[in-house]
Amino acid sequence: MRKAKWKFISVMIILVVMVLSACGNSGGSSDGSKEKIKVGFILSDSGTFAPLSENIKNGFKLYLEQNGNKLGGREVELIFEDDEANPQVALRKYKKLVGSDNVDFLVGPISSSVVYALRDEVEKDKVILIDANAAANDISWDQKSDYVIRASFSNWQNGSSAGSYIADNIGKNAVVIAPDYPAGQEVASGFKAAFEAAGGKVVKEIYPKLGTNDFATYLTDISQTNPDVVYAFFAGSDGIRFVQQYSDFGLKGKIPLTGPMEFGDLLIVEPAGEAAEGIVSGIIYSPWIDNEENKKFVEGFEKMFNKLPNTFSVQGYDSAQIIDKAINEAGSVDSEELVKVLKGISFDSPRGPITIDPKTNNPIQNFYIVENVKKDGKVVPEVIETIESVTMPETNPAK
Repeated sequence: MRKAKWKFISVMIILVVMVLSACGNSGGSSDGSKEKIKVGFILSDSGTFAPLSENIKNGFKLYLEQNGNKLGGREVELIFEDDEANPQVALRKYKKLVGSDNVDFLVGPISSSVVYALRDEVEKDKVILIDANAAANDISWDQKSDYVIRASFSNWQNGSSAGSYIADNIGKNAVVIAPDYPAGQEVASGFKAAFEAAGGKVVKEIYPKLGTNDFATYLTDISQTNPDVVYAFFAGSDGIRFVQQYSDFGLKGKIPLTGPMEFGDLLIVEPAGEAAEGIVSGIIYSPWIDNEENKKFVEGFEKMFNKLPNTFSVQGYDSAQIIDKAINEAGSVDSEELVKVLKGISFDSPRGPITIDPKTNNPIQNFYIVENVKKDGKVVPEVIETIESVTMPETNPAK
């Protein structure tokens, strides 16, 4: 009797183990491939960069909406954190997302200072960071990591893209003005290198504090210097204020204003209004780029958010697209398997064809020279010239 009892208990234990094992492997995958994918966002939801963050999130959400709310065939959970454009805050939020929330991917940040702070943590933890905006040059050079893949552009690309066009077509002597933080310094440096290589000369460089409200002192300096052209880089609300004050100060129409993609982007052009008319810039995206992917993107974005998309919207959209394509090609969310396919991955973006350069983990992409012109009562960026397949040097040319 006792022997029969123990035999019964043994059989029950085996059955329980089998049931638990079957539950643990539901979906037919031992790596949990049918579980939700967790994507953690480290963006600057407050302060100067808040509008950029909002549009990156909106672009990402649109891609999910158009693809059944799935990435790599799996349901997605999004977790958002505000880094306040502060590297120390960003590190705290990173530890929460990676240590507590156990995210599969990170998306962000906005600030170059923040991406520099995150780089070593990402490398140590082997977490894939899709850099949706931060354009820090050294993330593609001395601080390159296999786990950081840029979906946006580098400061070198952004600054250098329009340099030769401006020297050849607008003026030979330039004042450069940009905020005093890594992105500002690097964009200015990229422009100076390209502009002077084309025969121009930067006669003065001005670096106001990030978040400056009143540019009067700097505009006076520009007026007194009286260059052929001004090249300015400011993002978000800083950019809107600068463009409006440049016009109010009487410099619009007197000294041509040029800049990188921010000055040809709707995030600044629309709120700045007529003050933005006449600015020439080098951009990576416009709602008026003529390709099928962009038509679908613009139509979907307008329907979902009741406004036109901008550069940051497409960077969010492409961040989702990169994750989706990488999971499908790797057949896994394992970081080591993803790294293999992310290097050299190609896809068609609303901004044109994109390839992630395996030498720099930076997009090879088109840039467009645009002039802000008034059409049907509003200012819009009109494409003057297309510069195809803009790459980034494999190493820092200054070294």
